[in-house]
Amino acid sequence: MAYVQAFGTVIGGYFRQLGVLRAALIVGSVIVMVMAPAGDAQTVYEGMGFVETVVMPTLAPLFLVGLLLDALMSRVWMSDNTPDEVARLRLIIRSELLVSLVLVIAYAPFFMSLAA
Repeated sequence: MAYVQAFGTVIGGYFRQLGVLRAALIVGSVIVMVMAPAGDAQTVYEGMGFVETVVMPTLAPLFLVGLLLDALMSRVWMSDNTPDEVARLRLIIRSELLVSLVLVIAYAPFFMSLAA
């Protein structure tokens, strides 16, 4: 049980450093990643298949742009801040770029199948 509490403390501290909106952006991106359709998925217009094959592929580029724009703005804010704030912003930039990379990898097969 102590491990679970320690893990919760670490994750809670991480999300506190990110802030509410950035945490929501990252959590939303992870949800979109988890629901990425396979590369050969057929479009479904009913039920949960609609969410996986139509809604999530539509949201993926929006989340990607949001992550990249926030990373860019964090870099802009780094230029004129205290060392503690610069360290926090550097953590934010790394987190958002990592999530962006994984999001691109998760959706690459699907979008490549659309191009074929």
